[in-house]
Amino acid sequence: MRTTMAVLLGTAALLVAPASASAQGYLTGFVGGNFGGDSGVSLDQSIDDASRLSFGARLGALGGGIFGGEIDIGYTPDFYGQGTLFDSSSVLTIMGNVVVALPLGPVRPYFLGGIGLVRRTLDFRPGDGEGSITDSRAAYSIGGGVNFFVSEHVGINADLRYFRNFSTGNAVLDAPDEKFNFARGSVGVTFRF
Repeated sequence: MRTTMAVLLGTAALLVAPASASAQGYLTGFVGGNFGGDSGVSLDQSIDDASRLSFGARLGALGGGIFGGEIDIGYTPDFYGQGTLFDSSSVLTIMGNVVVALPLGPVRPYFLGGIGLVRRTLDFRPGDGEGSITDSRAAYSIGGGVNFFVSEHVGINADLRYFRNFSTGNAVLDAPDEKFNFARGSVGVTFRF
């Protein structure tokens, strides 16, 4: 937990530190769906079930438009959907990522990897005996995406990320030796500054 906090604070310090004149800051708001791994659904099933939608934001900076860092915060209010064993099942991800982008004019593909925190909060249905469980674990993310800039400062974003805990999960929620994992596909709007 201390390592995760140190990495998050270090990434945040890099993002707010004075940057060179060629640095580009960006803010992306997104909505998407979680799929694969422990979500138990495909991407199209996740998108069809509006209760499973994920949303969040990313704040980052790219030096020279190529190398940089970002903070990604995503939240899913009903990770496992409605009508399951759980009354509610939220997942919060907070990741500090290193980003490598290719500045190809208005089309900007990027790749990323980083570490952070995945927090699950699950409330079992009354009568199922477990009550409420919160599980927070250090995790990593890898992925990529593309920004299509329609003007100098506004773009459309498409993004795909994979999240996985470093350690095995909660004994009640996960099978022995299982590391909680899932992927998130999202679309959003990017504002460059």
